[in-house]
Amino acid sequence: MMKSPLQRTIAAACISPIWIAAFFLLTGMITATAQKVPPTFAMPSQYYHVGPNPNAIAAADLTGNGLPDIVTVDRGELHDPREERPANDEASLLLAELPFDYIRRHPSLKTGFGPYAIALSNVDGLKWPDIIIANFHAARHRNLSVFLNLKDDGVFKALEFEMPENLLSYHRHYDGEDMPMYTQPGLTAVAIRDLNNDGLRDLIATGWSSDVLVFMPGHEEKVFDAPRFMPAPGGPREFSLTHLDDDDLLDLAVVMYATSEITLFKGDDTGNFTEYDRFSSRGALPTTLQTGDINGDGKIDIITSHAHTDDSIVIFYGDKPFLFPLSQEIMLGEDRGVLEHEIRDIIVADMNNNGRLDIVAACYASRKITVLFNESKDNKLPQHFRRESYTFTDSRPRALWVADFDTDQRPDIAVALWESNTVGIMRNIR
Repeated sequence: MMKSPLQRTIAAACISPIWIAAFFLLTGMITATAQKVPPTFAMPSQYYHVGPNPNAIAAADLTGNGLPDIVTVDRGELHDPREERPANDEASLLLAELPFDYIRRHPSLKTGFGPYAIALSNVDGLKWPDIIIANFHAARHRNLSVFLNLKDDGVFKALEFEMPENLLSYHRHYDGEDMPMYTQPGLTAVAIRDLNNDGLRDLIATGWSSDVLVFMPGHEEKVFDAPRFMPAPGGPREFSLTHLDDDDLLDLAVVMYATSEITLFKGDDTGNFTEYDRFSSRGALPTTLQTGDINGDGKIDIITSHAHTDDSIVIFYGDKPFLFPLSQEIMLGEDRGVLEHEIRDIIVADMNNNGRLDIVAACYASRKITVLFNESKDNKLPQHFRRESYTFTDSRPRALWVADFDTDQRPDIAVALWESNTVGIMRNIR
């Protein structure tokens, strides 16, 4: 009898040749949700309207009332960059008045075209988190939109930053007239950290269209100084700043959408990142990357997911510095040749407060949120997961954020939804 895809043997990914000999097989195990186990989350009781096609979502207390406010970047559809409006250009701000009670700020925040990724972080030295948005289709040279939080009833000061095109090349798709289908650098991910140890918040982003990492050092007056570009061939899509060795300097794990690889970059104390190694993501069209200690052995693991027919989540378990010799694949679908779920976002967090990291996946094609609860008893591999799935009948989950939205010490899930263009919050009821 043939085994189901959830019982198939999983193999380690193709890492650098010097490490191939260390690979061995792991059996990925995942159990179906038992009928006697009540659901952990309640479906949203209310949906909050945002702009078209919310591509990313983040939450933080922007007003100082102790409740997380929600920001979505609403990219719309990506059209020809030569058009007057090649994409939407707004971000929606949902201000929390009470737990699960939000008022949408009007007007929306005006961004560059195709806002794609978001970070909430204090970048101006004041107390409150600011909003930093990376724009994909910046046809008017508004690559980065920053909104400084003045903490005055949703008032923000808008700043725009441009990436000089003369320092960038284009590496992606062309149309029938041999013209670029997208713009440079095509930002898809952004994060804010002090990367050069000067006490100021720096910016790191991925430039998908130009195969670059973008570093912008913090500046006391201008917020960010001129960008610096580092090569990252393969279509860098998403990344995680983490420690991949023991030198206390932040490194980068980056997922390459075009080449289906994970690339590791070693960081220094000046904001530079140098490629150290790369290996297969074990699937096509990897779109996400998260890091965390999944098996509780004190070492950082890398988690990615694929939006192609693999419908898979793969965990690469850390061993020695910059080495991930073992991997575990979790297939959400039944047939590797059929697109059943189309995983568009994942979050790694302890969703049931048991001390182990779980995985939440936004599945666009199947309209589901799938939660994989880590029920392993130790750090032995493979880890064991229990699945719960939640279906949205009139919407398609696209992006996720996890936070305690009602201050009850239990993590809830905020979901950005396409088709309905809304945000719903799945309350943790366990």
